[in-house]
Amino acid sequence: MTPCEESIHFLKIAVLLTSHEMDSLYENSSFILRTVASGEKCSRYKGLCILGILYANVLMQLSAQKTNNTIMIRRLEELTANYTRVREHLHINNIMERNIEELTANYTRVREQLSFYEALTAQSLNADMSWTTFNGKLYFFSCNELNWSSSRAFCVSKGADLVTITSQTEQSFLASKMKAWYWIGLNDLKTEGHWVWVNNQTLSETGVQFWHKRESGKSEPDNWKEEDLTGENCAVVKNDLNYLDSWFDISCNYQIKFICEKK
Repeated sequence: MTPCEESIHFLKIAVLLTSHEMDSLYENSSFILRTVASGEKCSRYKGLCILGILYANVLMQLSAQKTNNTIMIRRLEELTANYTRVREHLHINNIMERNIEELTANYTRVREQLSFYEALTAQSLNADMSWTTFNGKLYFFSCNELNWSSSRAFCVSKGADLVTITSQTEQSFLASKMKAWYWIGLNDLKTEGHWVWVNNQTLSETGVQFWHKRESGKSEPDNWKEEDLTGENCAVVKNDLNYLDSWFDISCNYQIKFICEKK
């Protein structure tokens, strides 16, 4: 190949560089290296040889840069995916925080309403606190209805407690005053079947009990669980039966009237 031909050959290479066909250049790199590797020709065409060596170095640098770019693109894709996941998690956390705030606000409103109604109930109860005297004790027959625990709490707040019935005479007196069902201070909340009064006396200690007896089926207390899975653990006196046969166990959550007693 003459010097002129070799010059033309390298001009063609320059054209390839400017035509964005980098893959073709990578394929022709071995030919270029062979061309510039001849010692004889390098001695004759020193300038062209130097250009060839520089071109080979540039090719290697471009190849390394291409590899780095590929790695960088992959890392950028991974970072983008991680960023998307983090944003999704942050969005979920924001939703949960808003839900917690709403629940807290709702709870506060319910508590405020409950306090309001409790205050109204207490005010209504206090407005008609008339006590009835019998055998040295005072009895209060409520007009309002509360569950068993709230009924007892109210009685205690007035220096009394739910009534403890210790005689047939007392049972008869209470029955004569009742026009509805009333809570009494008898329960088996601690141990099923072990009925005790609010003053910790047992039925055997008071010596009297007036549970309702059925001719067929189980008599009271029967711990019926159809309406309350926790059972029936608090006692009431019913007004529509024989007063000697009028105690029933029912769910402590029912809202009914109650009888307070104090000495």
